Amino acid sequence: MPSHFLFQFISSTIGILTLTAQLYLSISTAYDNGTSLIAAIVRFFSYMTIWTNILITLYFTVSLVRPKSKLSGFFGKPVVQTGLLVYILIVAIVYHFLLSKTWNPKGLQYIVDISLHSTVPLLYLIYWVFYLKRGTQKFGNALVWLLYPILYAVYIFFRGEMIQEYPYPFINVTRLGYEKVFENFLLLSSAYYILGIFIVAMDRLLFKLKPEHGRS
Repeated sequence: MPSHFLFQFISSTIGILTLTAQLYLSISTAYDNGTSLIAAIVRFFSYMTIWTNILITLYFTVSLVRPKSKLSGFFGKPVVQTGLLVYILIVAIVYHFLLSKTWNPKGLQYIVDISLHSTVPLLYLIYWVFYLKRGTQKFGNALVWLLYPILYAVYIFFRGEMIQEYPYPFINVTRLGYEKVFENFLLLSSAYYILGIFIVAMDRLLFKLKPEHGRS
């Protein structure tokens, strides 16, 4: 495996380039469709994929350039590091099983799409397995990690009420109604919780099998 520093640098660079390219594509598409710049930027920040990739990229970048900062200290907490793994894996799973067949990206958008939903999740999974401290997680953390999708849902529902636009088809209140959307959100929250429990179990298993691989 590459050194800790090198892996962080590679992952940070890929994350920054991917997010920058996606923002460029979002603005370009909006321009072609006659949408305002502000609307394009707001839409860019409405996707859970973008939120989570920003968090992962911010984690790697801050760990490199400001390792002694309070933000780096926050990201350095094992509960946060493992929570990020749960979030980015959900991004990958939901996309590949529910959303990937709904469109057919080409060119640069295809490359960005692969990076957002496959490359970054895989990089962070590898990082979590080989570079982070093991044996620190509690099963109760799976409930704590639900705060993130709840916060996202509050934002999306509020935004949807304001502009009648929703980033994902399974949370489109206009088309599905609140009852069905809340049902879908409960199913998604259950997925977060179940995956969280599984990741905690894996953390404990890896600690027992290869405790010498953990890092602080």
